[in-house]
Amino acid sequence: MPALTEAELADGLESLYDQWSNDENIDPEAARRSLAEGQASLIAQFVQGRQTTGTSSDGATVTTTIQ
Repeated sequence: MPALTEAELADGLESLYDQWSNDENIDPEAARRSLAEGQASLIAQFVQGRQTTGTSSDGATVTTTIQ
């Protein structure tokens, strides 16, 4: 599954915020936890599957996919 784009991440976060800010019967404790879980899921989808390049201890270039 390809990683979310930056725009998709922003849309997902906005949707989470709208979901809770438009609720007149908000339980702040439940809202904080639900927002945290939703954000964690979106961030994982944004990061996982992306490739990153770095330098190994011997100076070689290493490319890996974030899991």
